[in-house]
Amino acid sequence: MEVFNNYLDKLVRPEVHVFHRSCYAFQFCGCIGLVLFTLLAMTLTLHLELSPFVTAVIILASVLTFLGVVMATKIITGEEQIVYYHHEIAVMIVAALVLQLLRQPGLPYLDVTILCIGVFLACGRVGCLMGGCCHGRPHRWGVCYRREHAEAGFTPYYVGVRLFPIQAVESLWVLSVVVAGVSFVLSGYPQGTALAWYVVTYGLGRFYFEFVRGDAERPYYVGFSQGQWISLLLICFVASAEWIGLLPLHVWHIGATVCLAVTMIAVALRRRFQRPPTHRLLNPRHVKEVAEAVELISAPANEATAIGDWTVLPGRNPTTADIRIGCTSLGIQISAGRMRTATGDMQHFALSSERGRMTEETARVLAGLIVQLKRAAGSSEFVKGKKDVFHVLIHQKDPKELAC
Repeated sequence: MEVFNNYLDKLVRPEVHVFHRSCYAFQFCGCIGLVLFTLLAMTLTLHLELSPFVTAVIILASVLTFLGVVMATKIITGEEQIVYYHHEIAVMIVAALVLQLLRQPGLPYLDVTILCIGVFLACGRVGCLMGGCCHGRPHRWGVCYRREHAEAGFTPYYVGVRLFPIQAVESLWVLSVVVAGVSFVLSGYPQGTALAWYVVTYGLGRFYFEFVRGDAERPYYVGFSQGQWISLLLICFVASAEWIGLLPLHVWHIGATVCLAVTMIAVALRRRFQRPPTHRLLNPRHVKEVAEAVELISAPANEATAIGDWTVLPGRNPTTADIRIGCTSLGIQISAGRMRTATGDMQHFALSSERGRMTEETARVLAGLIVQLKRAAGSSEFVKGKKDVFHVLIHQKDPKELAC
C-alpha cells in the first residue's frame, strides 16, 4: 500500500514538459484523447465501410460542440467548468442532427461516436488525476496532492490529505467498456449494440463512483449527485428505446435500470434512519465548511480575516483573542485554539451543536474528519467534555512534514 501511495504521489503533477515546453497535464491528456478519438473513429469507419467524410464532419462537429459547451457554461456560471455528461449528451445530439442533415444511417455512426467519446474520457480522467480535479474522498490509500496543485486550482484544504484515486478507477472502467464495445462492432453485432452497451455500463459504474467523489462543487439533488441522476435517466432512456424497438433489446439493461432505482431507494431509506447522519456530515460541501473552520486557527488573532464563507473578527480580550468559533450549515459549532505543552504546541478543537445535544457518535465522525484535514499521524486525542461538548487535541506537526 505504501509503495502504491508513493508511486501515485510521484506520478501526479499539474504540468508536464513536452518538447522542452510546459503545459497543463489536463490539456495534454485532452490532446492525446482527441488524437485517439480521431484514430479510433476512422478505424471503425473503414471497418464498417462507412463514409470517412461523414465521420470527419462528426469529429469536427464534436470538437466545436465541446468548445461551445465550455464557453456557454462559462458565460452562464462565470467559471470554466467541464462536466462530462453535459458534453456527452450535447455531442451525441449534434452528431444525430448532422447524420439527419446528411441523410445517413444513425446507429452505426452513433456506435462509433460514443466509443470515441469514451476514449477521450479515459484520457481526460488521467488528466483529472494529474491535476487534482474530480478527486475522491479522504482514504488511507490513494494520492496526496501538493501546494503546486492548489496553485493550479486544486481544493486547497485537501493539500497533503490522501485521497482515493477515483479518477484512475473511472479511467480504467471506461477504457474497459470501450474495449468491449469495439469488440462488439468488430464482431458484427447489430447496430446500436455498442451505443446501448456504453451508455448502460458506463452509467452503472459512474453511479457508484459518485459515492466516493469528494469535490464540493458537484451539484446534489435530494441527496444524490447530478451525475447519479443523469446516469439513471440515460439508462432509463436506453432501456425504453430497447423496449419499443429503437435499439437491440438486452434484458440485462432493463435489470440494470431496476437495480439503480432500487439502490437509490435503499440508500435513501438507510440515510433516513442512519444515526449519526454520516452522509450529511461527510458530504463534500459540509466537509468544505468544516475545513474552512479548521483553517481559522492559522488566522492572525489581531485582525479580521475572511476564509471561504467564514469571517473572523479580531479578539478584544487578550486571554481569548486566540479562540476562534463558527457554525456550519448543519448547526455544528467548532471552536479552535492553541495551547503550549511540555512537548510543544497543540491544537484544540471543541465540537458542539446549536441544534440540541451532540451525540458522541456524531462527534467522533467530525473528530476523525478534523484529524484527516490536519494530517495528524497518531498524535490526536478525543475527549468527551461536559454539557455535550467534545474535544479534539492534535499535536502540532513540523511544517516540513506537511508536504507529501
